Amino acid sequence: MKKLLVLAVVVAFFVPAVASAQINWYGQFDVFGYAIDDEPYAETGTSNTYSRLILGASFDLAENIEGNASIMYFSTWGDNYLAGQQIDNSNDTGILSTTRIIEANVVFKNLFDNDKISAKIGRQFYDGGTFFNIGPRDLIYSYLVIGMLGMPYPEMFTDGGMDGAVATYDNKDNLKVDVGYTKIINENTPAGAKINTTFINAGYKFNDMLKIQAYLYDSEAADVGTDYLRFEYLGAKPEFKLGDLTASLELAQVFGDDDGSMFSTRHTADGYFAKLDAGYDFSAIKARGMYFMTGSEFMMPYTHDIYAGIYFTAMFRAMGGGGYYTEAGSMDCLNLGADYTINKFKFSLDYYRVGDRDAADKTYEADFVAQYNYKENVNFRGGIAYIGFESDSEKHMLYVLSVGYKFGSK
Repeated sequence: MKKLLVLAVVVAFFVPAVASAQINWYGQFDVFGYAIDDEPYAETGTSNTYSRLILGASFDLAENIEGNASIMYFSTWGDNYLAGQQIDNSNDTGILSTTRIIEANVVFKNLFDNDKISAKIGRQFYDGGTFFNIGPRDLIYSYLVIGMLGMPYPEMFTDGGMDGAVATYDNKDNLKVDVGYTKIINENTPAGAKINTTFINAGYKFNDMLKIQAYLYDSEAADVGTDYLRFEYLGAKPEFKLGDLTASLELAQVFGDDDGSMFSTRHTADGYFAKLDAGYDFSAIKARGMYFMTGSEFMMPYTHDIYAGIYFTAMFRAMGGGGYYTEAGSMDCLNLGADYTINKFKFSLDYYRVGDRDAADKTYEADFVAQYNYKENVNFRGGIAYIGFESDSEKHMLYVLSVGYKFGSK
């Protein structure tokens, strides 16, 4: 009933304005399945298939005022009434329990009569880079984690959006600055947990060869699986491009303590993060490499957007399963890969080595992914991952298959 009331309020708010506005529809539909020969996290099941549908609309509410609203439906094949369960929304077995409002915001443009300044207020997505990425993910690790850990989607993640306000200065040329406040989890929830994040994220383009991103994220957390109550992530990422060569270097430092103070290193003196990416495009073949390392007291937030292979990326997400921050430890990750594109096909081959930087034992992953671009906005993808653990003889094979369709744009 509560969800019906929320939906009714959203409709009542937007419909009168939308009735006379031009609507721009956008969204996507995904079906994803996986199978793994052995599960290190859980004993229940070795395969799952999921469907996800996102439907959104943007429209002009008035001059220089834009509205955005979208919903997401997500389900595991065979769940709900298809599995013989009674349809009962009060007990979370009905369709309303698998449908979420993930966007409901208003954008105010040309603030203070300056076309460079705008503000977005309400439920929204935000891509701030490595350490703060809110919104639906195209990468498959979210699906893998919910399957292996039995976690709900999108409650464990931030795929369902955030509530907050983001002000932007964009000169449409070489400088863009975002300043925002978000409430990801409300402390008045039954669990008594909360996560609030305040941030500033800036990007500056010097020329076609060099640009840089700098950011500061300040998060307050309570009762979310960690003793730390406050974190700051301060970092910079220069990116370089020369012809067919691209490279970037990201450096970040985490500050955190359990007394709520800002920029404390009492528990995070060795809380650094460094990541190097490089790639060279040989026409049809693109060679690339990536390496990142962390200090022993680096804390990785659950909003991170680090891709480290089909299996390892899911593992990194799962590391925060008991809370919203997880101590990565003194770890490193090496990746070497290549992409080959011919006509409508793209083939990717990757090697990953992950482990404690100071330990001899490492874990390895080898991935092969094939993608067929049926249309510009429709693709079929299949992949195989081989995972080996140097510390023992345990081996895993992981198979994934998906189809994705996107339409429209915001």
